[in-house]
Amino acid sequence: IAEVERSLGVLDAAVLVLSAVEGVQPQTRILFRALKRLSVPTLLF
Repeated sequence: IAEVERSLGVLDAAVLVLSAVEGVQPQTRILFRALKRLSVPTLLF
């Protein structure tokens, strides 16, 4: 997760894909919080 968070700063936007079968995973919540903290526009799909 740390490597992913470091790379978020260069993004213009993000698409976060959620699984309807498996539901929201813990790493998804962490990633979404990081995207919010860095003010990266995010589309949830």
